[in-house]
Amino acid sequence: MVQVRVMTYNIFMGGRRGPALHAVVRDSAPDVLVVNEAPKRLFESRLRCRRLSGEWRLRYVAGGRDAGSNMLAVSDLVAVGYSATEVLPQTPFQPRRGIVSAQLAADGRPFGVVGCHLSLDRGRRLGEVERVLDVADAFEGPVVVAGDLNERPTGPSWRRLLDSGFHDHGSADWKTFPSDRPDRRIDALLVRGAAKVLRHGGPDVDELRL
Repeated sequence: MVQVRVMTYNIFMGGRRGPALHAVVRDSAPDVLVVNEAPKRLFESRLRCRRLSGEWRLRYVAGGRDAGSNMLAVSDLVAVGYSATEVLPQTPFQPRRGIVSAQLAADGRPFGVVGCHLSLDRGRRLGEVERVLDVADAFEGPVVVAGDLNERPTGPSWRRLLDSGFHDHGSADWKTFPSDRPDRRIDALLVRGAAKVLRHGGPDVDELRL
């Protein structure tokens, strides 16, 4: 059995927390990292995403501005088949949103990962989830959907993902927002297919770094 650690992290405004942010990711040692709010500045996004991945001792796969500020990075355990990015349309003056995805493999066993950050506009989120599902359906092997859904687990976007065969292994006690004093969960790491989840929850890191 091959074990793969998958992590999703909204790093807030392109990772401006610097060394503390890098320490959290390195200490967590993910094999697959889905990033929300990755660097998105025009002409600089991809270079900055690559630099961040290097700080985390990971390989940049795809994302940044062309994925609506989502990014995907992997460890040396993971092989990359192909990747894709897309921006999800938003109403004027709303933050960029999008999808980053990749067909991956570990020890020759394929799996897919879809990273997303859904709209602040409640009316748009369910349509965006349909696009996430379209992307997920194209992958071989188990599929992970990870990212910031911008609503609680009782919301319609979560229900649509669960109705489509994804499973939420997270505890109701796992709070993710706001980052300084989390009192609710709006971030997801959902799994569909023949994969056994051994552990699900926050990383075991010093809270003073967050």
